[in-house]
Amino acid sequence: MHLAKIEEVIKASPAIQIQSKITHLQRRAWNVLLANAYNELPDRDIHTVSMAELAAKLGYESKNDEYLKGTLEALVDCTVKWNVLDKNKKEEWGVAALLGSAAIKEGLCTYSFAAHLRLKLHNPLMYTKLNLRLQNEFRSQYALILWEVCFDYFDVHWGQGETPFIPIATFRELLGIESNEYSEFKDLNKKVIKAAIQEINNLTDYFVEVEQKRIGRKVAELKFRIIKVKQLPVQESVLPDVEDLSPVGIELVQANVDRAVALEIATAEWEFILPEKLPTPGDYPDFLTYVSEKIEMSLYASNVHNTGGYVVEAIRNNYQNDTVQKAREMRAERAREKELEDLNEKFRIKRANLLRQAIQADPELVERAVATIDNNFVRRRIEECDTAMQAYKEYPIVKSYVDEILTDNFCQELLAPVVSAYEEEKARVLGKIG
Repeated sequence: MHLAKIEEVIKASPAIQIQSKITHLQRRAWNVLLANAYNELPDRDIHTVSMAELAAKLGYESKNDEYLKGTLEALVDCTVKWNVLDKNKKEEWGVAALLGSAAIKEGLCTYSFAAHLRLKLHNPLMYTKLNLRLQNEFRSQYALILWEVCFDYFDVHWGQGETPFIPIATFRELLGIESNEYSEFKDLNKKVIKAAIQEINNLTDYFVEVEQKRIGRKVAELKFRIIKVKQLPVQESVLPDVEDLSPVGIELVQANVDRAVALEIATAEWEFILPEKLPTPGDYPDFLTYVSEKIEMSLYASNVHNTGGYVVEAIRNNYQNDTVQKAREMRAERAREKELEDLNEKFRIKRANLLRQAIQADPELVERAVATIDNNFVRRRIEECDTAMQAYKEYPIVKSYVDEILTDNFCQELLAPVVSAYEEEKARVLGKIG
């Protein structure tokens, strides 16, 4: 099979739970090399891939083969310990290089895996299938690693999963964070944990959250939960031989509805409801929202001994509960407002990055913008500095004024695509809130 046609990598849990400091590109490259070699692992020691295919699969547009060569060299030099979280509950210490060897000749790369590690990689007892296209969309190496770790514990049957509590020191090992990096937990939490979770939640159709366990006043351990929030266009599964329920089916099974009935409801959707009880079109954005409301009603219902049966009847007869409906509407409103806050933050970050690039290319932009500021308080801050650039860097209020002026007057063309996308998305969110 050509590498271009391979969409997933079967990755053993011990290989996900490794202790090593490798770069974002190196981890993605190793996943691609494993996917390319997987079917050959039992019979071949040496595997082959063209450098052009490898670069394309990594979404690497540069023709600078030296960079990819450096990546391969780093993987050969990289020593890892596996099964850090001891998921299989078997005590085993293992260490190996991520690649045993690699060579490039006439555009073809040949490579091998270390013997001990190779035994772990083919037909593992515990594994996860990871989407190779999705891994290229992660910008942060920490987000990709955390995604792999969380997905390693994801159960398709239930549509969710959770890691064990992970000691902070072990968590740092998993993500390849040195002892002198983010030594304060507040920095680790803000710049690594929260940032990685936000990227996963924004990029994938899964929702990840973290639970902290404290010993005394210090955070000592972390647990991550992962929940599937909607169907992926390209299905990722941990156990391909287990039927993957739709989101509606998962919700119903978790509400103690019989699996066969859950499948019937999920398949029929609105046709399952009695015709005279059908809600007015537009009352619910989709069938899943309707089902979730009825499941929540079961939590408020009294004298109910069969929760699953109640839920089925609530769906069929379109039971109503004003308290539940108002509570759901309030939560939806808060969620939309949070969506708007996140959108504004994303826009600020994107705009700041583009403005930084523009200023680096033409530092005089700051002086031109400063010259147009007429606010007396801001001008006093500017006059306290030797240069406009110094004021821009030292005083947040000066930076704020300059950024707005650059956005409106000097960098409109550069920012136009970002502003347009932001305004369009903002209009959508505000429409939902309204």
